[in-house]
Amino acid sequence: MKSPEADQPRTRKAPLFRVRFRDGATVITTAANALQAEQKARRQRPGFVETVRILKGNR
Repeated sequence: MKSPEADQPRTRKAPLFRVRFRDGATVITTAANALQAEQKARRQRPGFVETVRILKGNR
């Protein structure tokens, strides 16, 4: 007999990104890809983005 969880599709967690701004500030956020992570971080804190790195998740 199958459990009820086996019938439901698994939802993937969004990867965790670290966005670093030119002035040294960082924002850690989840997003589907690096571009969306950058956009979310810029909404939280305006400024020039220097790097976007993936912390957890698949590339």
